[in-house]
Amino acid sequence: MSKARTLFGGLVGLLITTTADAWDCARTGTTSPAELHREWIMTGWEKRTGDAPFDFKTKLGKYYDWSSTDVLLYDDLAPERRMARSAEAYGAMWTPIFVSQREVRHAVVDGPDAIIGGELATSTLEFAARLEAGDGRISGIRDRSTLVWRCGAEGWRIVREHNSSYPVDRAEIDRLVPVPATR
Repeated sequence: MSKARTLFGGLVGLLITTTADAWDCARTGTTSPAELHREWIMTGWEKRTGDAPFDFKTKLGKYYDWSSTDVLLYDDLAPERRMARSAEAYGAMWTPIFVSQREVRHAVVDGPDAIIGGELATSTLEFAARLEAGDGRISGIRDRSTLVWRCGAEGWRIVREHNSSYPVDRAEIDRLVPVPATR
């Protein structure tokens, strides 16, 4: 009886192992949700004069879940405040807007903070963005960003996104996101 009980206990343990454990998604370090969120804004959405033409999948593809049917992505700056139900649709929505910008620079103002469960995690951070339009006009925003990540074979991927922003004046954006003088 003890062998059967041991086998049964082992099977139950195997069945209740979380996806994150099965896939070994990082809880800390550079591939954790918090640090991926920081990289998502500071690298993925960053655009400098002279960069290659913006391609959403090339710049941001590694952060998003491209195959799930339950993805919901929202940003209040999106055209008509639309919500996208796939990474592909989100990229299509943002590409023309981002291509029209000369530069987009960011700074993390607060966070990131993360709560990590089994197969899901959430991360939040606040960032500032300095936007330089194609005509040289400068504008700025502060944005609170919350991402929900799902652990899978490729690590953590975004399945939910919510960004809420508000405009800031030129003095504040220059303070928050200073541009190097050697530009």
